[in-house]
Amino acid sequence: MAKKIIAVLALVTLMVSASGLAYAAEEDRGEKSLTRGAASLVLPGWGQYLNGEMENKSGKLKTGAMIVIEIGGIITTILLGTLVGYPVIWVGIGILMFNHIWSAADAYAKAPTGPEVAMKGDTVAR
Repeated sequence: MAKKIIAVLALVTLMVSASGLAYAAEEDRGEKSLTRGAASLVLPGWGQYLNGEMENKSGKLKTGAMIVIEIGGIITTILLGTLVGYPVIWVGIGILMFNHIWSAADAYAKAPTGPEVAMKGDTVAR
């Protein structure tokens, strides 16, 4: 009896391993969300733009806030670095780090999952 079970398990394993992995052709396996998160990590607001969040008012406000924080962090870092010196420069760098991480996390979380299907061309009358 044990030989029959082992033979059936070996046959099933062989058939499953030969069939390969099946998945939908348009399925997003995380590439889109990682790309958009990385884009926002480099330049805050870029991932939000790629996600299409600029189409509504809340997305524009959030992305605008990220841009204002980024400019403020750059100016703060430059001013503190030239006027005060080393230890205090981390205030400006901290602002920049916060903004980049916030933007990347938001773009990663809001990236569309699954296939994006759209129709192009003329509208179809019923």
